[in-house]
Amino acid sequence: MIKIGRKTKEWLIAKPKLVKIYIEKKNTRCENCGGKLYLAFHHRPKRSSQEAVHDYKHTRLLCQKCHSFFEYNEEADKKLFAKPRGYQLENKIEIMAKEKKKSKKPSWQMRHKCASCKQPTSMLICEHCGAISVKR
Repeated sequence: MIKIGRKTKEWLIAKPKLVKIYIEKKNTRCENCGGKLYLAFHHRPKRSSQEAVHDYKHTRLLCQKCHSFFEYNEEADKKLFAKPRGYQLENKIEIMAKEKKKSKKPSWQMRHKCASCKQPTSMLICEHCGAISVKR
């Protein structure tokens, strides 16, 4: 039998209370992007730290994508907790765009319009007209 630690017990007691508070305040979407799927509580300070507090002020409800983004981006995490609830980060798109990884594919393999027939393609030789799809 596995023993449950003090922090885990605290979290198991606090989580249902938090869920009720968030439902009462009609805060049931991601607080960053507004998504409805895969929501989880994001803590500041982290739940694993000794200073962790499980209340409405020290948590945010985030989707999985936003949660992992804020988990590893300290500057954005501070902005998230500094902003008033219900308002989106003004430059959230710019912040998240910087974090996106660049593709390793060459530019002609990315989806583009064919140079001759203007149809969308991702091939060097266009499947619509048979011509080379990029300008030389």
